[in-house]
Amino acid sequence: MATRTEENLKSKSTWTRFLYIILYAICFNVAEIVLAAIAIIQFFASLFTGAPFHQLRTFGTALSEYLKQLADFLTYASDEKPFPVGDWPAEREIDREDDETIIVKPTTE
Repeated sequence: MATRTEENLKSKSTWTRFLYIILYAICFNVAEIVLAAIAIIQFFASLFTGAPFHQLRTFGTALSEYLKQLADFLTYASDEKPFPVGDWPAEREIDREDDETIIVKPTTE
């Protein structure tokens, strides 16, 4: 058992993974801030215009997939490296029909 631990401690791939974990943990925190900013912008867009911005919704789909990829890598669920080493996830197109927000006016009797 001690020999295996010693091999793991000397393994270049183990330490390389550690460096990637640090990089991707930073990326995850930055992406969280961007996600929070998008949520706030979308709220105010919906509040003032009645519908969220379509382009931000589309970007949000890629950002959510990116966060999933980061979490998978950080938790060893995947060995595939996300952006900036790998590719940025594709944006999922959202139907424009879904952009319509229905606001119901309360009835006063």
